[in-house]
Amino acid sequence: MLQPPADETPGGAPDPGSAAEVLAARLRRLISQQRLRPGERIGSERGLAEQLEVPRSLLRQALQHLESEHLVRRSLGRTGGVFADDGKIQRHLNTVQGVPDMVRQQGYSVQTRVIRAVLSTPFPEEQRALQLQEDSAVYRIVRLRLAGGVTWSLDTSVLPARRYPGLLSQDLTGSLYLLLTSRYGLSVDRAEETVEATSSDTEQSRTLGIPEGSGLLEVHRVTFDPDDAPAEYAHDFFRADRTRIHTQKVGTNWMRTRRG
Repeated sequence: MLQPPADETPGGAPDPGSAAEVLAARLRRLISQQRLRPGERIGSERGLAEQLEVPRSLLRQALQHLESEHLVRRSLGRTGGVFADDGKIQRHLNTVQGVPDMVRQQGYSVQTRVIRAVLSTPFPEEQRALQLQEDSAVYRIVRLRLAGGVTWSLDTSVLPARRYPGLLSQDLTGSLYLLLTSRYGLSVDRAEETVEATSSDTEQSRTLGIPEGSGLLEVHRVTFDPDDAPAEYAHDFFRADRTRIHTQKVGTNWMRTRRG
């Protein structure tokens, strides 16, 4: 008869008496005692292993337990490490960054499904935002984003067709900014965004797989190039139960620092 691994119960849950679960309990206490907020860095794997005086292999087992509980997340790279978590994805407002990079840096896999990509005429608000003539052609691209295999956002990007010829024949499942930069030479200088709370309608709920009336964060964004010409108008909806907004404010010397 097969026996379960030493650190698991027959149902697959970690054995409360296993070394990995004992260490996971120590980490839970550390997060609680330090009153770490979601998104705060706990440390590197190496640093935590040295601090807790345990092998890194055992630490990784404990972190896997905590990741399954959405108490921590791990990310790679120069700014990576182990972070306190609550299962939400941090949406940065200080950088113009593609969604795939943003999500992957926080340790989640990302998938993009193109729902609609058409050549159209702009709606009045799109025409104003992109500074276009009424009869100008635009691409309207609607995409569903999944993070960690679960729906996260419903994004609509509207772009001047004259500026990006042949865009609809390109792969639209990756970072749109990366595509516009690499193929069309776009240089993003800044973006203006507004964020407000709203609730999902019938179509949004069906697409995102959430109950109708669920909380959403509605984002309107206009992206500009260095010549101050609008390069993209976006209208996005993020699931409020999976999203945290992060921003950074600067002091009174901001203009002096920018000029310098």
